[in-house]
Amino acid sequence: MSHEDEEIDEERLRTARVVAETVERSLAPYRGLVPEEMLAQLREAIEDELVKNPYSVALLRQLMARPAPESSGEVPREGAPLDGRDPGRTGGAAGGGREGA
Repeated sequence: MSHEDEEIDEERLRTARVVAETVERSLAPYRGLVPEEMLAQLREAIEDELVKNPYSVALLRQLMARPAPESSGEVPREGAPLDGRDPGRTGGAAGGGREGA
């Protein structure tokens, strides 16, 4: 990845909703306790860590690629047969095609 691509990716992450929500949740306990200037410094430090640290960047990319579902329940695994049966399997009922099964 070129330096220019990294800058574009960093800007995209900085504007991501998940980053904004994480920063706001992190700052919430300090509101009203510390001066606004300190909150601004904390905001910048937290955001920088989120968008520059390779580990947090990898997690953010995963979150952005597969957003949280609207409701809970079973999610079919990609490539699993719709009826839950694998024609290549014989015998028991395992392999129903649901993650976490």
